[in-house]
Amino acid sequence: MSKRLVELMGGEIGVESTVGSGSVFWFELNSAAAPQLAVDRAELTANPPAQVKPGAPLRTLLYVEDNPANLMLIEQLVARRPDMRLLSARDGNLGIQLARANQPEVILMDINLPGISGIEALRILREDPATAHIPVVALSANAMPRDIERGLEAGFFRYLTKPIKVNEFMQRWTGHWNSPGRGPVMPGRLGRGSWSAQPTF
Repeated sequence: MSKRLVELMGGEIGVESTVGSGSVFWFELNSAAAPQLAVDRAELTANPPAQVKPGAPLRTLLYVEDNPANLMLIEQLVARRPDMRLLSARDGNLGIQLARANQPEVILMDINLPGISGIEALRILREDPATAHIPVVALSANAMPRDIERGLEAGFFRYLTKPIKVNEFMQRWTGHWNSPGRGPVMPGRLGRGSWSAQPTF
């Protein structure tokens, strides 16, 4: 029963025994502390839910993230865009399947994922003609300059770091998705401060 309960909560349980000494039982559970928003109430108020024209097409964002608290935050932000829908995957393999089946306009990808890493998932998406055109944005707690450089070298369209800055996320991404006259975006290696291209939705 204990094993079943721990596994239902996404954890692991085990035992280590030494003859003549005894046994040690252990279990591990994922920590899901709420992410710290890099904003105050005034900043949230400055980003009210978007006004969408009637008949505006519904755009799809896929977020590949195994941390429930981080996923909840993105859900709250995307909920402010009635012209968007959010798909989510808890690991890279499921993210790849959802990308192939749903053809999202953009993918947010965590780097540290169970199973395959975000960088490995990106490589698979780039090698598949069905998903090679989709911009993939890294959204990671790995914020050292070398981490960012490695992510951009791997082919991420953009590298964003946690904690999520609401203004940056909403204005520089979702705020531009419906901008008229933008051509299709091809995967590339943009510099850390470059916003010369935006996903076209």
